[in-house]
Amino acid sequence: MDNQELRHHYHLFPRQIGEIALQNNVEELHLSFTQGNWRQGSWGYPPVSSQGVGAEVFAWISGATQEESLDKWKGLTNALSGVFCASLNFIGDDNTSMPQLAFNTSTRGKRSSSSSSSVPGRHGVLRHGFLPRENVCTENLTPWVKQLPCQAKSGLGVLLNPHRLYNMDFHSMGISLAPAVSAADDGQTGLVYKQHVTVVLNPRTFGLDRNWTLGELMDRDVDAACPVATSSTVRVVMPESETRVLPTPMRKETLGGQDTYVYDIQKQNASEIRFEFADSTNKKEAQQRLPLVEAHRHVNGHGGGISGGIETLIINRSNQPVDVTYSDTLPWYLRVYLHTLAIEAVNPDGDIFKQHPTQMIFTPAIDRGRPSTIELAVTLPANTRTTLRYDFDKGFIKYTEHPPDANRGFNIGPAIISYRPDTDSPGIDQPLFCALQSSHPNAYFECKVRVYTELFLASLPTPDFSMPYNVITFTCTVLALFFGRIFNLLTRDFAVLKGSD
Repeated sequence: MDNQELRHHYHLFPRQIGEIALQNNVEELHLSFTQGNWRQGSWGYPPVSSQGVGAEVFAWISGATQEESLDKWKGLTNALSGVFCASLNFIGDDNTSMPQLAFNTSTRGKRSSSSSSSVPGRHGVLRHGFLPRENVCTENLTPWVKQLPCQAKSGLGVLLNPHRLYNMDFHSMGISLAPAVSAADDGQTGLVYKQHVTVVLNPRTFGLDRNWTLGELMDRDVDAACPVATSSTVRVVMPESETRVLPTPMRKETLGGQDTYVYDIQKQNASEIRFEFADSTNKKEAQQRLPLVEAHRHVNGHGGGISGGIETLIINRSNQPVDVTYSDTLPWYLRVYLHTLAIEAVNPDGDIFKQHPTQMIFTPAIDRGRPSTIELAVTLPANTRTTLRYDFDKGFIKYTEHPPDANRGFNIGPAIISYRPDTDSPGIDQPLFCALQSSHPNAYFECKVRVYTELFLASLPTPDFSMPYNVITFTCTVLALFFGRIFNLLTRDFAVLKGSD
């Protein structure tokens, strides 16, 4: 959408998303559904900005007051819940945060192009919600496909075979609305709508060996490109191993320091793109493709105890220090002790030295009203493994607030580590999605990598759920005996029987 008038033209732009954005004063929106963890140490950078397990939504919403912005946020999550058949309506005050460092609202609205023109900043309030227990299935994929201009009738949408997509190691799909400027650079702003799906498939799961086509992998054939699309391309990023891709691509280019083959689907059939892999791979070169920063998190303490701790490991593979922001949102029933925060870094020689955050923002929790949020700005030394630790206590909740599988525990959302890679220097360390986005000068763009840690289970003190049953049975027994005695006394007719002569 280039200007205010074109916002009401829904020839290509999905009408559902457009009306929801306009009605709720959305300046920017990101929604994702993810199943599985992205294995940073094996797969490198994700093709799009990575997401955590579950459902995540964050948006910048404008409003005259905080109450109005909060009402718009609730309306947005409820509307998206109905469109995508998800449980986003369960995002309430107790699991909504307002981070200030993780998404860096102060630098939004700047262009990455060489043009000296500036764009106006945004005045909306950022709100972030996460549902770590949300499962992704075909009922979410169907409405997602319907937002495409040609849906699953033609174009690349035909390849989205749910039988293959959900038999995978990783799956993520989502939408995004981001600000953009007019192509004429006249200062007019609009929104750019994008849909993304990321899948990690193992061809051997479907009986395929080293040679297969894209159509054989997805068990679908693309007959024609989407007729309303001005361009339809497939980019194949060549791996480090000896791999052949047939037929000859339309052109070759370099994205993020990696060789990429580009196929025009309007002239070539995407399902006929064939991959032929060699018998051996060069693992030494593949190690160079690992991301600069990798993070993992786990919980300490006893499962049945009332206290515990969180430990996050952040690995910096760069030869230079890297500035990162650490953001962790914990539910109100995990009471964090900020004074226990400790940051230690270990270099390859085994030397341990303490680190201190350059900036820290802590938002304490309110029982059943707001989660606690920890945000830290930390500088990771070169080639180090940095560990963050802090303790918490487990609160007591009502027995009606426990899930049906209470003894399993509560899923706690991931921590988010974000940083800006050096995109000015050519090389393999530049993420692919940064290289793709920088090729569109009309969009607000800032290359920022977000790394999501694993979820963890918090086992809270669990009551004896059989006690209500015992109380009910005991009370009913007493009432039955009492009622029976009183009923007999009130309804029986007592008479003296005379003995026979």
